[in-house]
Formats: sequence, structure tokens, C-alpha cells
Amino acid sequence: MLKPGEKQKLKVLRKTDIGYMLVTKNQEEVFLHNNETNYQKLHDGMTVNAFLFYDNKNRLAATLYEPIISKDESNWLEVVGVNHDLGVFLNNGINKDLLLSKDNLPNLTSQWPKNGDKVYVSLVVKNRLTAEFNKNYNLELEPFEPGQKTLARVVNIGPTGLTLVTDGLTQIFVDYLHLRKEYRIGQEVSVTINFKHEEFYSGQLILKKEDQRLNDAEEILNYLKRRKEMNLKSNSSPEEIRQLFNMSKNAFKRALGALYKDRLIDFVDDKTILVGENNE
Repeated sequence: MLKPGEKQKLKVLRKTDIGYMLVTKNQEEVFLHNNETNYQKLHDGMTVNAFLFYDNKNRLAATLYEPIISKDESNWLEVVGVNHDLGVFLNNGINKDLLLSKDNLPNLTSQWPKNGDKVYVSLVVKNRLTAEFNKNYNLELEPFEPGQKTLARVVNIGPTGLTLVTDGLTQIFVDYLHLRKEYRIGQEVSVTINFKHEEFYSGQLILKKEDQRLNDAEEILNYLKRRKEMNLKSNSSPEEIRQLFNMSKNAFKRALGALYKDRLIDFVDDKTILVGENNE
């Protein structure tokens, strides 16, 4: 019988004006459009390996393009479209994209994947084919060492931090204390391994202190180039600093010190001002 979401060996029954009728051993028929032949030359009686899916009119159809995932399979799929009313669309290797419903995504759309991001999903077969997150990651961890850097993708944004997963399906948890900006599902990041636990690693995303100081100084300098001055100084409250720059007071003071040492800023009337050629 015809099984949506699966690959099946079917026989070419006859050619039509716009495609081919394929048939099972039990004489069940399904249509293969010319656009779905994957440039193969077909003839009556030929056996093909077809993937069954629901077309744009929700009719069962066949394609000879190879899907990345079929029923009961999981893999990383690339986001190729975002619709805030529906969810995100994923490239599964065939002409019909898979929908990952907004019901599976965070409430904040700023945390949704963007085009080019990848998510680890399974194929769900109901009255149509959709995707859902697969959270069955490997319990046998990859052999990372403390201090080692690796690439991973954000798979969960929780109240205490981020869960990342590598291409090898190893989980890495990053506490919010080690974050300096907002992240989104599917985003690829470089993470530094801190410690190995039984089923996951812990890690951090913030840069080394010296690198971070330079990045923070550049962020403040760019702000001053636009505004020429700001009310914040080294004695401003942590809340005021974080509201404007999302950095700790200590990080802010280190960055100000670097800018002052380079004679790029000065402090006048309880304000930080841009000086020199940068203020032109």
C-alpha cells in the first residue's frame, strides 16, 4: 500500500500529458509530475524508487528526488523560509518544503531560526508531512577537552541558559552567566568546553577577557560616534550600564579605561564624550 513519508519501489504504469501514473503491486496508483522525475527518462513497466508526499493541494504524490529525511529518520535541515503566522520552512531535498510549526518554536519570534540556520528534526506523518524537533541526542559524548573550542547549534533557550548540540549530537550547556547577547534556535556558535558531565558538557560563549575588552570598547566607541556623548560613566549603576550596553559594570569600566588610555574619550560634566578626530 502507499505509505506517505516513505520511499517505495513503484512501477511506471503509463505516461500522461503532465507526468506519469505509478502503481504498487496491489494496483494502487499515485501521480508523478514531470517536475518530480529528477530528470530521469521513464518508460512503461520501469521500476522506480519514489518518495511519497502531499503536494500543495494536499494530494498524495510521488517524487524521484531524494529526501534528506523520511519517516522515522532525523537530520539537520536548513531553514529556507520564515512565516510568523505559521512557523519556519525547511529544505528536505525535494521541491516541497517541510513546515516546522510555530507551536514548536519559542514565543519570542526573535528567538526563531533565520534563513540559513539549521535545526535537528524528525519527519512527522499525519494528514500532511511536517517536522518536529528531535531531542534524542547522543549519550556517548565526543572526546572534547577543557578549553577546546567546537562549533554547535542552539537547540533550546531555557530559563537558566542555552542547550547547544554539535553535528555529532553531543549536548553542551551554557549558563546565562556566560552569555553576552541574545541567541536564536538553529544559530551556529563557537563554544569553549569547560567541563564534562555524564550526559553533556558545560561550556561558555564569552570571549577571553582581553578580546572581550576590545569588543566592548569598540561597541562603546561606535555608540559615541553616533551620539557624541552619553550620560554613563565608570560610576554609573550596573542597571544603567546593562540597559544600554548589556555588559557588566566591570566590563564597562575596563572598556572605558581602554578608550581613555587611547585618548578617544574624556569625562566632562558627568558625561562621557568623544574627543579628537573621532568627534569630527
